[in-house]
Amino acid sequence: MPADKEELRARIKKLATALVQTGLDAALIRFPLHIFYFAGVFVDGHLVITERAEAFLLVYRTLGRPEKSPVAEEIPFRSLRKLPAFLKDLGLHNLGLEEERLPHALFKRYQQLLTDFSLADVSPLVRQIRSVKSPYEISCLKQAARLLAEALAAFLPRLKPGLSELEAAGLLEAELRKRGHPALTRTSGFGQELAYGHLLAGKEATVPAYTTTGQGGLGVWGFPQGPSEKKIGLNEPILIDYAGWFEGYLVDQSRVFYFGQLPPRAHEIYEKIDFILQEIEKMLQPGTSGAEIYQKALSLAADNGLSPFFMAHGPEKVPFIGHGVGLEIDEWPPIAQVDVALQEGMVIALEPKCHVPGLGVIGVEDTYLITSSGPERLTVFPRGLQRLNF
Repeated sequence: MPADKEELRARIKKLATALVQTGLDAALIRFPLHIFYFAGVFVDGHLVITERAEAFLLVYRTLGRPEKSPVAEEIPFRSLRKLPAFLKDLGLHNLGLEEERLPHALFKRYQQLLTDFSLADVSPLVRQIRSVKSPYEISCLKQAARLLAEALAAFLPRLKPGLSELEAAGLLEAELRKRGHPALTRTSGFGQELAYGHLLAGKEATVPAYTTTGQGGLGVWGFPQGPSEKKIGLNEPILIDYAGWFEGYLVDQSRVFYFGQLPPRAHEIYEKIDFILQEIEKMLQPGTSGAEIYQKALSLAADNGLSPFFMAHGPEKVPFIGHGVGLEIDEWPPIAQVDVALQEGMVIALEPKCHVPGLGVIGVEDTYLITSSGPERLTVFPRGLQRLNF
């Protein structure tokens, strides 16, 4: 079920409290996903949340959908020029804008329009609130993980050598669609695009993407990442790194499969990667810095002789070992060289992988809830380097 009034009011109150603490009168929310997070609906418009926890939804489009916000007063608002007068009527002076999310031209437009107001960046406040999940959000993430496991289990008997990566991906994605996946994986990075995930076989999986992601693949012309026309063969690793979806919430999971036999080196690498994951997942505790986890992973990779191809190889290495997940697949906080303390209620994906030239990608990824008693793994599909029959 969608987030109810009580859930949305709790989010608005958290933001209102943060506004008071930072000396802001209100947040002017423009990014559609943030409007959805706080008001429960997608609209083209503005959501004004005041320090008094009032919420006004200024709707440009569309008022015609059946979904209505249970917490925000919806007001038809067709002209941006009327915005300053509306804000003044509320007695507002100090406004927070989402500088991280607004295109530069639109941000400049607001600067020109709101000259009578003091403007500040509200992005860090929203990012922090979203990073700690409520019981409702956790229930959605758990269901997303279950649906992903169901879809993968239903798909694997249909995966055969000789299929192209694209054909195989289509079969898996059909199972996800049957379970409500909208064929969209939201990302926060500028210019980053992703459909369901990556199904990549053999050495071509190590081809880097143009975005900062754990692996790339050949993709297709015009979208140079992800599944391609490459045929899935025997004796090569098949990486399936996909996002599960439920009610807008995403979990991240990677597993590796193969037909025939893999060289002993592949099994040795997987055992070391699995060991690294088991060690760093223990560190998912409230108060632990993401930078500590990242450095521990790098140290363990070095100790196990994996450094040359750990988290990609050569100049293409990616500077993280994990990331937050939620409404987007790459949320705050990053598990990287960023000194951010983890908190109870955060949901984190860890993804140690090796990109081995001439072989492929060997790795594993799981999504975890951080609790006061340690990490709870949400992704439920069995781990292991798994041999398939055909």
